[in-house]
Amino acid sequence: MKPTQQVGLFGAIAIGLASMLGAGVFVVFREAFDLAANWLWLALMIAATTAALNAASIYQLARQVDRPGGVYAYARVYRTEKLARTAGLAFILGKIASIAAIALVFGSYVLPEYKTQVGAAAIAVLAIINILGIQRTALIAAILAGITVSLLVFTIVISGFHPYAIDLVAPVSMSEDPKILAAAAIFFFAFAGYARVATLGSEVRDAKNNIPKAIAISLALVLLIYIGLANVLAPILPATVVADSMPFVAHFSAMGLQLGWLVIAVAALASLGSMLALLAGVSRTAAEMATDGAITALFAKRNRFGAPWMAEIFIALIAGVLVFSGPIAWVISLSSLGVLFYYAVGHLSALAQPDEERIMPKFVPLIGLALCLILASSAGLLFAEGLQPR
Repeated sequence: MKPTQQVGLFGAIAIGLASMLGAGVFVVFREAFDLAANWLWLALMIAATTAALNAASIYQLARQVDRPGGVYAYARVYRTEKLARTAGLAFILGKIASIAAIALVFGSYVLPEYKTQVGAAAIAVLAIINILGIQRTALIAAILAGITVSLLVFTIVISGFHPYAIDLVAPVSMSEDPKILAAAAIFFFAFAGYARVATLGSEVRDAKNNIPKAIAISLALVLLIYIGLANVLAPILPATVVADSMPFVAHFSAMGLQLGWLVIAVAALASLGSMLALLAGVSRTAAEMATDGAITALFAKRNRFGAPWMAEIFIALIAGVLVFSGPIAWVISLSSLGVLFYYAVGHLSALAQPDEERIMPKFVPLIGLALCLILASSAGLLFAEGLQPR
C-alpha cells in the first residue's frame, strides 16, 4: 500500500540529522580520547571514512531501489533472500540496542536516579508519535535537529573568540598502546544514522532522487560539525577523562561560561530526536521484511497514516526491555556489531550491481566492506572486554 503521507527532501535531511546528532555526539569524544589519546583525529577520520564509503554504496543502491527497508531491500534485489534477512535482522537488533542506549543517556540527563524508567517512558511516547504518521516524525525531527545543530555550531564559533578562563589540569599520560580502531568504532556510533532515511523508501517524495541527496547532505553537514568539535574540545578532553565529566559542560566551564544547563537540555532533546528517527527506520525495515515473508506478517500491518504500528509497538517493547537489562556499554557494543554488519551487506549488494547502474568505482564498496568488517571486529572486542563508556 502506498503511504498516504510523504516527506520531501528537507524532511528526509532532518531525519538524517536527528539520527546522527543524538546522544552520541555528547558522549563519544571523551570515550574515543580515552582509547586513542593523541590519535583521536586518526580515529575520527577512520570512522568518517567508513561512514562516507557506506553512504556512497547506499547512494548508488538507493538510486535504483526505492522500497523501504534500506540494505535489506537492496540485498533482496542484488544478493539473496537469506543474506537480506540476515542483514535486516542485524539492523533491527543493532538499532533496537541503539534506541535503548540513547534512552538510557536521555534518562541520565533528565533524571539520573530514575534513568531506566524515564528512558522507557520516552520510548513509549516517541513510538506513539511515529504511529500517528511520518509527517509528524519529520516535523519534530526538524525542530530537534535544528536545536542541536545550533548548540554545536555555537560551541564551535564561540570557542574561536573566548579562550579558556582557567588553567587546565595536567594531561593524562598517553597510552603506549592506543586503541585507534576501537576508538573509531566508538566514533562510528555517532555517525550511524546518515543512511537511516533510506529505510523510509517510498515515504519520501521522489525517493530515487531525494533519498541519495538527503544521505549526502546530512552526512556532509555532520562531518563538518564533528571536525569542528574535535578541534575545540581537544584541549579539555584529558581533563574530562581524569574528572569523569561531560566534555561540553567542562568546555564551557573552562571558559567561565555557566552553560551546563543548556548543554544538558539540548542533549536531552537531541536524544529524543535520535530515538524518534530510529524508531521510524527500524519499524519500516521490519514491515518490509514482514511483507516479504521474512518475519511474521503481523509486522506488515499499517494504520491509516501508513505507519507500521505493530512493528513499532514490538520494537518499542524490546527496546524498553533492553533499557532495564544492562549498562549503556553493553547495548552500544551490541548496536555497533549489528549496524556494521548491516552496512557490510550493503557493500556486498553494491558490488553486485550491473555496470550500467554503477556510479562509484568498484574499489569504493570493496574498501568500505573491509573497513566495516575491521570496525565490527573492534566493536566485538569492546563488547567482549566489557568496555563501559561513562
